[in-house]
Amino acid sequence: MVLPIFFSQIVGHQTALRLLRRAVATGDVAHAYLFTGMAGVGKHSVAHAFAAALACLTPTPEGEACGECESCRRLIHDAHPEIHTIVPYSEQTLIWQLWDGHNVPREAKAHQVGVIGRTINFAPSFGRRTVYILTRADTLTEAAANSLLKTVEEPPPYAVFLLLAPMPEDVIETIRSRCQWVPLYPVDADTIRQWLTAQHGVEPEVAHRCALLSQGCPGRAWSLATQPQALRVWDALADLAYTVSGAQTPAPALLLAERLRSLATVDISEEGEPSVEAPAKSKNPTRGALLLAMDALCAWFRDALWVACGGDLGGIVYQGDEQRLSRAAENMGVERLMHALDTVLDVRRAVEGNANVQLATEVLMMRLLAL
Repeated sequence: MVLPIFFSQIVGHQTALRLLRRAVATGDVAHAYLFTGMAGVGKHSVAHAFAAALACLTPTPEGEACGECESCRRLIHDAHPEIHTIVPYSEQTLIWQLWDGHNVPREAKAHQVGVIGRTINFAPSFGRRTVYILTRADTLTEAAANSLLKTVEEPPPYAVFLLLAPMPEDVIETIRSRCQWVPLYPVDADTIRQWLTAQHGVEPEVAHRCALLSQGCPGRAWSLATQPQALRVWDALADLAYTVSGAQTPAPALLLAERLRSLATVDISEEGEPSVEAPAKSKNPTRGALLLAMDALCAWFRDALWVACGGDLGGIVYQGDEQRLSRAAENMGVERLMHALDTVLDVRRAVEGNANVQLATEVLMMRLLAL
């Protein structure tokens, strides 16, 4: 899906958009911004629209890109030479992606080598500013982060850095302290539903279900609504959670772990969340896909806990799965469900911290079945 160049195309995040519009309209632009929020919440969409407005030659009085100048036309055609997007390479953002003169793998794409070093000293020719979007600032290696410190703190007057990460704490403190923080929070489910039906033509019933499953992330809702394999994966994860809830012994733990890893190999793109640049195609589970799968498991066990506590069924995410959720609530009870949620969250944090994927999934299932 094409990323937006207008703030008006973005669903939700009105508080953040007001701050960014005001910066463009007044010209009071910081040298670096840190956008945080869950995967699929819209970090890259917001950053891309902000980059368009920053580079635009004639922004509107409201701080919006005009859509007609040379800078906007180039960005619309994905051919803007002064707005640079840097994605992780093999799950890390490495120093050679930022600066020349370091060892570069043969298979690396040329445009991802030394991006900042090749461009930072040249004033923009087509737009007002040169913008660097680091889509996963939390994956910067120590060497890459340290190499950025002085540049992010004192860039040329025409350069702006937009860093994206799940949480502020995920970014090294010395980088974080040099950025203006822009948190992006989950979007209301009804707002996401209306956006899916109005802008993407999704059937109302499907849009309602995907908005609930997205848990406030428009990009995730879009992936569920427009990619058939995405919704099948979410349904399969609900099946997996139900199997775990009814298991009587820890014996099938390794098989269930293998099933979880297989689901995390399905290619699901989320609107505004570019994929990690990989050296080669792989059938191994990706860390990002596994984190999304564990989010789905958390949502299912949370629903079961909600039911076990006597909550209104209208408040569950997995609408239509009430019978299985009720059986899981009866089988596991409140205490075990709380432990299950804690377990998934603990292992999820370990995966975020670069834990071995196979070991993490096996530990997760063994701990869940031992409850």
